[in-house]
Amino acid sequence: MTRSQPRALPLLLCGWFTCMWFTVSASLGLAVSAHAERLPRWRPHPNVGVLEQVTLRIHWLESTSELWEAAKKNGQFKQIGLNGFSILKRDTTGAYVCDVYIVRLKNELVDGERTTTFGHEVLHCFGLQHE
Repeated sequence: MTRSQPRALPLLLCGWFTCMWFTVSASLGLAVSAHAERLPRWRPHPNVGVLEQVTLRIHWLESTSELWEAAKKNGQFKQIGLNGFSILKRDTTGAYVCDVYIVRLKNELVDGERTTTFGHEVLHCFGLQHE
């Protein structure tokens, strides 16, 4: 009798901190994916590194048109399929502050597109970039 590989627990069974830690560790390559060689990889930004402390400010927008307006006001490049964006910067004291702009989650699936976008932008706030 052979045993099957253990499966990851559903996201609903882990607490906020545990889920966030799993997301960060997976993004840093501490978790293994069957298709990892084909997916873009997260890397620490060479000028920032991986941050241990950052102030996170969430800007919940009501529509994608509001998101586009916020992107234009903040000098973000126009991208097809823009779902959110983040801006990591230092404040006047030198501390890191990250603004995440995303359309408000309304009756979304737990692991839906907006949830994925939110996590993606938060990883940028930790000082990570992708290929």
